[in-house]
Amino acid sequence: MALRRVGLALLAVLAFAIQASAGVYVPPQPTDISGTTPSGLAWSAVATGTALPVRTSGTNPLNGAPGAVVYFNTLTGQLQVNPRGYDLNALIITYTTGTVNISGTTPGPFTYATGTATNAYSPTTGTPKTFPAVQAVFGLPPTTFAARVGETVGAPLSPSLATSGDPANIASTTGFWNGTWSFPLDLVNSGSVSTMVISNFKTIGQNSNANANILGYGLGFATFQYGINGATGTQVGAVIPVVPEPSTYALLGAASLAIGAICRRRSGTSAADVG
Repeated sequence: MALRRVGLALLAVLAFAIQASAGVYVPPQPTDISGTTPSGLAWSAVATGTALPVRTSGTNPLNGAPGAVVYFNTLTGQLQVNPRGYDLNALIITYTTGTVNISGTTPGPFTYATGTATNAYSPTTGTPKTFPAVQAVFGLPPTTFAARVGETVGAPLSPSLATSGDPANIASTTGFWNGTWSFPLDLVNSGSVSTMVISNFKTIGQNSNANANILGYGLGFATFQYGINGATGTQVGAVIPVVPEPSTYALLGAASLAIGAICRRRSGTSAADVG
Protein backbone atom coordinates (compact mmCIF):
# COMPACT_ATOMS: atom_id res chain seq x y z
CA MET A 1 0.00 0.00 0.00
CA ALA A 2 2.85 2.39 0.85
CA LEU A 3 4.42 1.84 -2.57
CA ARG A 4 1.07 2.38 -4.19
CA ARG A 5 0.56 5.69 -2.35
CA VAL A 6 4.03 6.89 -3.34
CA GLY A 7 3.37 5.82 -6.91
CA LEU A 8 0.09 7.71 -7.02
CA ALA A 9 1.77 10.84 -5.65
CA LEU A 10 4.51 10.60 -8.26
CA LEU A 11 1.92 9.93 -10.91
CA ALA A 12 0.21 13.20 -9.96
CA VAL A 13 3.51 15.06 -10.32
CA LEU A 14 4.17 13.41 -13.66
CA ALA A 15 0.66 14.16 -14.89
CA PHE A 16 1.08 17.84 -13.92
CA ALA A 17 4.38 18.03 -15.79
CA ILE A 18 2.86 16.42 -18.87
CA GLN A 19 -0.06 18.85 -18.69
CA ALA A 20 2.35 21.77 -18.49
CA SER A 21 4.20 20.58 -21.60
CA ALA A 22 0.92 20.19 -23.43
CA GLY A 23 0.01 23.87 -23.29
CA VAL A 24 -1.03 25.03 -19.80
CA TYR A 25 1.10 27.98 -18.69
CA VAL A 26 3.25 27.18 -15.67
CA PRO A 27 5.37 30.11 -14.41
CA PRO A 28 9.05 29.28 -13.88
CA GLN A 29 10.20 28.79 -10.31
CA PRO A 30 12.53 31.49 -8.93
CA THR A 31 15.32 28.89 -8.72
CA ASP A 32 14.94 28.24 -12.46
CA ILE A 33 16.07 31.77 -13.38
CA SER A 34 19.63 32.61 -12.42
CA GLY A 35 22.80 34.29 -13.63
CA THR A 36 23.31 37.70 -15.18
CA THR A 37 23.14 39.31 -18.61
CA PRO A 38 26.29 40.74 -20.27
CA SER A 39 25.24 44.18 -19.02
CA GLY A 40 25.29 42.90 -15.43
CA LEU A 41 21.54 42.63 -14.84
CA ALA A 42 20.34 39.63 -12.88
CA TRP A 43 18.03 37.52 -15.04
CA SER A 44 15.73 37.22 -12.05
CA ALA A 45 15.32 41.01 -12.14
CA VAL A 46 14.79 41.00 -15.90
CA ALA A 47 12.02 38.43 -15.39
CA THR A 48 10.00 41.01 -13.42
CA GLY A 49 9.62 43.03 -16.62
CA THR A 50 11.13 46.14 -15.04
CA ALA A 51 14.44 45.97 -16.94
CA LEU A 52 12.75 46.30 -20.34
CA PRO A 53 9.66 48.35 -19.45
CA VAL A 54 6.92 49.63 -21.73
CA ARG A 55 8.28 52.60 -23.69
CA THR A 56 6.06 54.59 -26.06
CA SER A 57 6.77 57.48 -28.37
CA GLY A 58 3.96 59.54 -26.86
CA THR A 59 2.54 60.33 -23.46
CA ASN A 60 0.95 57.16 -22.15
CA PRO A 61 0.19 55.96 -18.61
CA LEU A 62 1.87 52.64 -19.42
CA ASN A 63 5.28 54.28 -19.93
CA GLY A 64 7.82 52.80 -17.53
CA ALA A 65 5.55 49.97 -16.37
CA PRO A 66 7.02 46.42 -16.32
CA GLY A 67 6.99 44.99 -19.82
CA ALA A 68 5.85 41.65 -21.19
CA VAL A 69 8.31 38.75 -21.11
CA VAL A 70 8.95 35.46 -22.90
CA TYR A 71 10.53 32.45 -21.18
CA PHE A 72 12.71 29.93 -23.04
CA ASN A 73 13.27 26.58 -21.33
CA THR A 74 16.86 25.70 -22.20
CA LEU A 75 16.29 21.98 -21.55
CA THR A 76 13.00 21.38 -23.37
CA GLY A 77 12.88 24.34 -25.76
CA GLN A 78 9.40 25.33 -24.62
CA LEU A 79 8.41 28.98 -25.04
CA GLN A 80 5.98 30.70 -22.69
CA VAL A 81 4.55 34.22 -22.86
CA ASN A 82 3.49 36.49 -20.01
CA PRO A 83 1.86 39.68 -21.39
CA ARG A 84 1.60 41.11 -17.86
CA GLY A 85 -2.11 41.62 -18.49
CA TYR A 86 -1.59 44.10 -21.34
CA ASP A 87 -3.86 43.84 -24.38
CA LEU A 88 -1.26 42.72 -26.89
CA ASN A 89 -2.17 43.37 -30.51
CA ALA A 90 0.99 41.78 -31.86
CA LEU A 91 3.57 39.21 -30.75
CA ILE A 92 6.64 38.30 -32.80
CA ILE A 93 9.38 35.90 -31.71
CA THR A 94 12.30 35.54 -34.12
CA TYR A 95 15.27 33.19 -33.81
CA THR A 96 18.09 33.67 -36.29
CA THR A 97 21.88 33.79 -36.43
CA GLY A 98 21.64 36.73 -38.85
CA THR A 99 20.90 40.40 -38.23
CA VAL A 100 18.71 41.18 -41.25
CA ASN A 101 15.01 40.53 -41.66
CA ILE A 102 14.08 36.91 -42.25
CA SER A 103 11.73 35.24 -44.72
CA GLY A 104 9.83 31.99 -45.00
CA THR A 105 12.97 30.27 -46.29
CA THR A 106 15.31 31.42 -43.50
CA PRO A 107 16.55 28.42 -41.47
CA GLY A 108 15.27 28.24 -37.91
CA PRO A 109 14.21 25.94 -35.07
CA PHE A 110 10.42 26.34 -35.24
CA THR A 111 8.19 23.54 -36.49
CA TYR A 112 4.41 23.39 -36.75
CA ALA A 113 3.21 19.86 -36.17
CA THR A 114 -0.39 20.98 -35.73
CA GLY A 115 -0.54 23.11 -38.88
CA THR A 116 0.70 26.34 -40.44
CA ALA A 117 -0.96 29.71 -41.14
CA THR A 118 -4.60 29.80 -39.97
CA ASN A 119 -4.45 26.06 -39.24
CA ALA A 120 -2.13 26.97 -36.35
CA TYR A 121 -5.01 28.54 -34.36
CA SER A 122 -6.21 26.40 -31.48
CA PRO A 123 -9.84 25.29 -31.33
CA THR A 124 -11.72 26.68 -28.34
CA THR A 125 -11.89 23.17 -26.87
CA GLY A 126 -9.84 20.06 -27.40
CA THR A 127 -6.18 19.75 -28.33
CA PRO A 128 -4.40 23.16 -28.37
CA LYS A 129 -2.34 24.16 -31.38
CA THR A 130 0.39 26.80 -31.79
CA PHE A 131 -1.70 29.93 -31.17
CA PRO A 132 -4.63 30.76 -28.88
CA ALA A 133 -8.16 30.20 -30.19
CA VAL A 134 -9.79 33.00 -32.19
CA GLN A 135 -13.41 34.11 -32.45
CA ALA A 136 -13.40 33.73 -36.25
CA VAL A 137 -10.70 33.05 -38.82
CA PHE A 138 -10.12 36.03 -41.15
CA GLY A 139 -7.53 38.63 -42.08
CA LEU A 140 -3.78 38.19 -41.88
CA PRO A 141 -2.77 34.64 -40.95
CA PRO A 142 -0.27 34.09 -38.14
CA THR A 143 3.39 33.76 -39.08
CA THR A 144 4.61 30.18 -39.06
CA PHE A 145 8.14 30.46 -40.42
CA ALA A 146 11.04 28.24 -39.38
CA ALA A 147 12.76 31.34 -37.96
CA ARG A 148 9.69 33.19 -36.67
CA VAL A 149 6.46 32.61 -34.80
CA GLY A 150 4.02 35.47 -34.36
CA GLU A 151 0.69 37.06 -35.08
CA THR A 152 -1.29 40.28 -35.04
CA VAL A 153 -4.50 40.43 -33.02
CA GLY A 154 -7.68 42.46 -33.50
CA ALA A 155 -9.76 43.97 -36.27
CA PRO A 156 -9.46 45.11 -38.97
CA LEU A 157 -6.24 43.27 -39.81
CA SER A 158 -6.69 40.08 -37.81
CA PRO A 159 -9.26 38.20 -35.75
CA SER A 160 -9.94 38.79 -32.09
CA LEU A 161 -9.00 36.02 -29.71
CA ALA A 162 -11.68 33.82 -28.21
CA THR A 163 -12.44 34.56 -24.56
CA SER A 164 -14.05 31.29 -23.50
CA GLY A 165 -13.12 27.66 -23.89
CA ASP A 166 -10.64 25.21 -22.39
CA PRO A 167 -8.00 26.96 -20.22
CA ALA A 168 -5.14 25.56 -22.33
CA ASN A 169 -6.68 27.02 -25.51
CA ILE A 170 -7.57 30.54 -24.36
CA ALA A 171 -5.26 33.53 -23.80
CA SER A 172 -7.73 36.40 -23.64
CA THR A 173 -10.47 38.02 -21.60
CA THR A 174 -10.78 41.05 -23.89
CA GLY A 175 -10.31 39.76 -27.43
CA PHE A 176 -6.67 40.90 -27.36
CA TRP A 177 -3.79 38.71 -26.16
CA ASN A 178 -3.74 39.58 -22.44
CA GLY A 179 -3.45 36.11 -20.91
CA THR A 180 -0.42 33.91 -20.37
CA TRP A 181 0.30 31.28 -23.00
CA SER A 182 2.45 28.20 -23.33
CA PHE A 183 3.40 27.29 -26.88
CA PRO A 184 3.36 23.55 -27.68
CA LEU A 185 6.43 21.68 -26.51
CA ASP A 186 7.14 20.59 -30.07
CA LEU A 187 7.14 24.15 -31.48
CA VAL A 188 10.93 24.12 -31.10
CA ASN A 189 12.55 21.20 -32.88
CA SER A 190 13.95 18.97 -30.14
CA GLY A 191 17.12 18.46 -32.16
CA SER A 192 17.79 22.20 -32.12
CA VAL A 193 17.43 22.91 -28.40
CA SER A 194 20.94 21.95 -27.29
CA THR A 195 22.58 24.36 -29.76
CA MET A 196 20.25 27.33 -29.26
CA VAL A 197 21.58 30.43 -27.51
CA ILE A 198 19.50 33.17 -25.95
CA SER A 199 21.22 35.93 -27.94
CA ASN A 200 19.84 34.57 -31.23
CA PHE A 201 16.31 35.56 -30.25
CA LYS A 202 16.13 38.93 -31.98
CA THR A 203 13.92 41.90 -32.77
CA ILE A 204 14.81 42.79 -36.34
CA GLY A 205 14.57 46.46 -37.31
CA GLN A 206 13.96 47.80 -33.80
CA ASN A 207 17.50 49.00 -33.05
CA SER A 208 16.37 52.51 -32.16
CA ASN A 209 14.07 51.24 -29.41
CA ALA A 210 15.25 52.25 -25.95
CA ASN A 211 15.12 48.60 -24.84
CA ALA A 212 17.21 47.33 -27.77
CA ASN A 213 20.47 46.67 -25.91
CA ILE A 214 19.72 46.95 -22.20
CA LEU A 215 20.71 43.31 -21.81
CA GLY A 216 24.12 43.90 -23.37
CA TYR A 217 24.11 41.18 -26.05
CA GLY A 218 23.87 43.63 -28.94
CA LEU A 219 21.11 45.66 -30.57
CA GLY A 220 17.91 43.64 -30.48
CA PHE A 221 19.52 40.44 -29.18
CA ALA A 222 17.76 38.24 -26.60
CA THR A 223 14.52 40.10 -27.23
CA PHE A 224 11.11 39.72 -28.85
CA GLN A 225 8.68 42.24 -30.31
CA TYR A 226 5.13 43.05 -29.27
CA GLY A 227 2.49 45.76 -29.47
CA ILE A 228 -0.05 46.97 -26.93
CA ASN A 229 -3.51 48.12 -27.95
CA GLY A 230 -3.78 51.87 -27.33
CA ALA A 231 -0.03 52.39 -26.84
CA THR A 232 1.90 54.10 -29.62
CA GLY A 233 4.88 52.29 -31.06
CA THR A 234 6.40 48.81 -30.94
CA GLN A 235 7.54 47.30 -27.67
CA VAL A 236 10.70 45.25 -27.12
CA GLY A 237 10.77 42.68 -24.32
CA ALA A 238 13.26 40.16 -22.97
CA VAL A 239 13.48 36.47 -23.85
CA ILE A 240 14.57 34.93 -20.55
CA PRO A 241 16.49 31.65 -20.26
CA VAL A 242 14.90 29.17 -17.86
CA VAL A 243 17.05 26.33 -16.53
CA PRO A 244 14.81 23.97 -14.50
CA GLU A 245 16.25 22.39 -11.39
CA PRO A 246 17.71 18.96 -12.25
CA SER A 247 15.85 17.57 -9.23
CA THR A 248 12.57 18.16 -11.05
CA TYR A 249 13.61 15.94 -13.90
CA ALA A 250 15.04 13.38 -11.51
CA LEU A 251 11.68 13.31 -9.74
CA LEU A 252 9.88 12.75 -13.00
CA GLY A 253 12.27 9.94 -13.83
CA ALA A 254 11.64 8.39 -10.42
CA ALA A 255 7.92 8.78 -11.01
CA SER A 256 8.16 6.87 -14.27
CA LEU A 257 10.16 4.08 -12.63
CA ALA A 258 7.81 3.87 -9.65
CA ILE A 259 4.74 3.79 -11.85
CA GLY A 260 6.33 1.07 -13.96
CA ALA A 261 7.10 -0.95 -10.84
CA ILE A 262 3.53 -0.56 -9.60
CA CYS A 263 2.15 -1.64 -12.95
CA ARG A 264 4.43 -4.69 -13.04
CA ARG A 265 3.50 -5.57 -9.47
CA ARG A 266 -0.20 -5.23 -10.18
CA SER A 267 0.21 -7.24 -13.37
CA GLY A 268 1.98 -9.99 -11.43
CA THR A 269 -0.72 -10.01 -8.78
CA SER A 270 -3.43 -10.26 -11.40
CA ALA A 271 -1.65 -13.19 -13.05
CA ALA A 272 -1.38 -14.94 -9.71
CA ASP A 273 -5.07 -14.38 -9.10
CA VAL A 274 -5.88 -15.90 -12.46
CA GLY A 275 -3.64 -18.87 -11.78
